[in-house]
Amino acid sequence: MAKVEALEEELVELKLKKRNFILANKDTKEIDNLIKKLEEEIMRIKSNN
Repeated sequence: MAKVEALEEELVELKLKKRNFILANKDTKEIDNLIKKLEEEIMRIKSNN
């Protein structure tokens, strides 16, 4: 479960980064893709346990 916790922490950091990008009117496509991949990986790991 340590891996899931690490991924969830990274996900939170990415969401904060996305928020900062939005506030700065910057493109968030790359961050959106990373967030989606992390969320999918977390769900995959949780469903296997």
